[in-house]
Amino acid sequence: MQPVSVELVDELIEQHLPQVVGIRRKIHSNPELGFEEQETTTLIKGVLEDLGLEIDDTNAPTGVVGVLHGRSSQVTIELRAELDALPIGEKTNLSFQSTNRGIMHACGHDGHMAILIGAALVLAQLKQHLDGSVKFIFQPAEELLQGAERMIQAGVLKEPHLDRIYALHLWPQLPLGHIGVMPGTAMAGADRFSVTFEGVGGHGANPHLAIDPIIAAAHSIAMLQTIVSREVNPNEPTVLSVGRIQGGSTYNTIGDSVTFEGTVRTVGKDAYEKIPETFRSQLEGIALATGTKCSYEYKRLCPPLVNNGDVASEVLQQSQSLFGEKRVHEVTSPTMIAEDFGLFLEKVDGCLFFLGIGEEKLLHTPTFDFNEEVIRTGIKLLVMLVISKLHSNDD
Repeated sequence: MQPVSVELVDELIEQHLPQVVGIRRKIHSNPELGFEEQETTTLIKGVLEDLGLEIDDTNAPTGVVGVLHGRSSQVTIELRAELDALPIGEKTNLSFQSTNRGIMHACGHDGHMAILIGAALVLAQLKQHLDGSVKFIFQPAEELLQGAERMIQAGVLKEPHLDRIYALHLWPQLPLGHIGVMPGTAMAGADRFSVTFEGVGGHGANPHLAIDPIIAAAHSIAMLQTIVSREVNPNEPTVLSVGRIQGGSTYNTIGDSVTFEGTVRTVGKDAYEKIPETFRSQLEGIALATGTKCSYEYKRLCPPLVNNGDVASEVLQQSQSLFGEKRVHEVTSPTMIAEDFGLFLEKVDGCLFFLGIGEEKLLHTPTFDFNEEVIRTGIKLLVMLVISKLHSNDD
C-alpha cells in the first residue's frame, strides 16, 4: 500500500471541491439560529451517512456527530465546526444569499461546515491508511456560547476517547489563505450580565419626590468601567461593555425601573475569578447610595480558549510544511472575541487556528462574505493534521 502523499490529498480535494462549495452555498442560503438548525443538521447528517460514517446520537434537537473508523481504534482525532447563524439581515447581494429574513451566516460558520465536510469526504477515501478514528462534530449554538456545553453533556467526548481535537475560524485579520496559530490563551472567556435598578417614579419637574433609577444606572455603568481600569491587572486584557439599556416611558417623567445588559471578556485567570465579586459589591454600594433596589444576574458563558502548547506547535509545523513559512503566523496576543470551543479544550488537548480570508469586511456584519478559495486550504490542513497522527506505519 502506497503512503498518503500531499499530492494525493490535493487530487482528492479537487475532486470533491465543487460538491463542497455547493453545500456551502446551500447552507448559506438557508441559515438557522442556535438550537434551531434542523435543516442544516439534516443536510449534514445525510452527507455523513452517504459516506458510511457511524452517526453518533447526541440526544439533542440539533447537531450531528459522525465517526469514521480506520483500521484500528487506538487513537481518535476530533474535528469540530459550528452550525448556527446570526440574527442579522444580509446585504451581500450574493446569488445564494440568505432566504431567511433577518438571519445570515455572518461569522463564517457556513465555511467552517463546508471545510469539515470536505475533510470528511477526503478522509473517507483514505480510511484504509488510518490507524485510528476521526470524529466529526457539527455543534449547534456557538453564537449563544451554549452549544459546546450541550454536546459535552450529551457525551460527545466519550466512546471513543479523544486524543486530539482541532477547530478553525475564518479570520479577516489575516491575508487570504494564511494560517494563524497562538499557543496558550488565544481567545477570551465570556460572561453575560443583566442589572435592574428599581426606584420610585414621579414627575420630571419634582425629582425630590421620586427615587430615580436612571441616576443609579448611570452611576453604575460608569463605575463598572473602573473594574477594568482599577481592579484588574493591566497586563491582563479585559473588556466590560454595556450593550443595552432600557428605562422610562417619556421625556418628562422619572421611571420606576431601569435595566441594562452587557458582557465581560477576560483572558487571565485572576480577572476571570475576581470580576463577579467586584461586580456585585459595586452594584450593592450604588444601590445603597441612591436609595434604589438592585437585582442582577451574572452568567458564565464560556472560559478563555486555551490552546495546548504542544498541539499548537504541531499545527504551526504542519502549516509551514504545507504552505511555507510566509503564510504561517504565530499569533502573539489573544482576541477578545469568545468561542465556546474553549470548553472542549478544558477536557481534550487541542488547538483552534485562524484561517485568513483576506477581506476588509468584519465578522458579524450584514455584508460579511469570504473568498471560497480558502475552503481548499482549510480542508488540506485538517486532513494532513489527521494523517500526521493516524497514518499507519505499515504503509
